[in-house]
Amino acid sequence: MKIVVLFCIAGIASFSWGQEPNLRTLAAIISAFLLVSAMILTAFMDTRRFDQTWFNSRAVAEAVKTESWAFMMKVKPYDGTIHNSEAESLFLDRMREILNRQKSIASELPSQDQEGSAITERMKLIRNGALEDRRNCYVQNRIHNQRQWYSTKTKWNKSQELRWSILAWILQGVALATAIMLVGFRELAINPVGVLTTATAGVLAWLGARDYRKLSQSYGLVYQDLVLLEDSAKKVSTEERLEDIVLDTERTISREHSMWLASRVQP
Repeated sequence: MKIVVLFCIAGIASFSWGQEPNLRTLAAIISAFLLVSAMILTAFMDTRRFDQTWFNSRAVAEAVKTESWAFMMKVKPYDGTIHNSEAESLFLDRMREILNRQKSIASELPSQDQEGSAITERMKLIRNGALEDRRNCYVQNRIHNQRQWYSTKTKWNKSQELRWSILAWILQGVALATAIMLVGFRELAINPVGVLTTATAGVLAWLGARDYRKLSQSYGLVYQDLVLLEDSAKKVSTEERLEDIVLDTERTISREHSMWLASRVQP
């Protein structure tokens, strides 16, 4: 949004207002208004920190999903050596620990009077199911689901990097051609070079902030790991092997997410 405001200011500044004093005054007022708006927007975003709230909320969501799958698959510390009631109490305690680590997003979470339970009947049913049923559930609803997600994100980030890179090159080329053209047309009432360079800077800043190439590479590696884990999980025939698969899968997903989060969340 701030880049859009600055782009508008550059567009106004690109016109030659010398022959139109009334319009020049109006343009100056509009530019000043846009600059003040940009400053207010910056202060508002710095105060609310919406991006940090989103990142922290995703961290909580990922941690909750990992604990939930561990509970349903009877993976330590929720393994079959403890009674279901004890496992449920332990699960709730760990949920509280996760939420306490992210107190900054407490106001963004559902209020306590909303219906629902931290441990659903479906979770209990899966936990009490046979080994084969739990294995199939985990393969289809966790490993395969995440495999598809990372595959889609890998392709999407590659395409986004290509599109924005092409746009940046086009804007730079047009800016260069315009600058050369203006050498022979000194009487033009508009100089769009500043607008084009501002737009180019905005595109490059967006590319740097989103880091599409790094994300596509990271997601691609996780996808390959999940492909191998899914093949291995389909052959699971013991509780011990299922636990190993679940732990390996959750570590793979958690590792990528931790790296992603560390590169974005500010202290």
